[in-house]
Amino acid sequence: MSDLRGYMTPEECMRVINATKSLRDKTILWLLFATGCRLGELLLLRVEDIDFENKILYMVTLKRKKRKPPERIVLVDASTIALIREFMDVYGIKNDVLIRLSARRIREITLEAGQRAGIPRVGKKQTHPHHFRHSHCVAWVKRHPTIEGLKQLQERLGHASFATTAFYLKFSYDDQKSEVESTLSEMLSPVTSDQ
Repeated sequence: MSDLRGYMTPEECMRVINATKSLRDKTILWLLFATGCRLGELLLLRVEDIDFENKILYMVTLKRKKRKPPERIVLVDASTIALIREFMDVYGIKNDVLIRLSARRIREITLEAGQRAGIPRVGKKQTHPHHFRHSHCVAWVKRHPTIEGLKQLQERLGHASFATTAFYLKFSYDDQKSEVESTLSEMLSPVTSDQ
């Protein structure tokens, strides 16, 4: 996570998602971006974990030392629910796990879609499913740069520590550059005009 360029803008995420070759692949990458979940968490998502009416996904939280609670509530929008429904209809999925692919195959799909979209690398690494998690986090923090916004993101991601979630503030480095430029210009303008 030290790679400060290790995320895509929402527009770049959609370019990669739209460069997929099938509805299945599009659904996988869309869910990674829309939920900010880890790939392993997506592969554990079952049809019965989806509350279509209330637009809720009950997702297992991985990478937690203390499993409390083992699942978290991830709210999604109507477009995401519609895509899941379409995917299930087209592929005849009625129950059990939603995505029936290996993590390795999904990493290949992500890289292939990234190459077709003209985004073969994100930061220092090849386009990877985890970039969608980082991209979700950065987009969320940019839109909700408050303590409340970070707390909501912490719950969405299933982070045990608030400090882990707050790390994503560093990813807005480019935004900070323009903010620092304008702030310092305002602060220093009286000093330079007096001399």
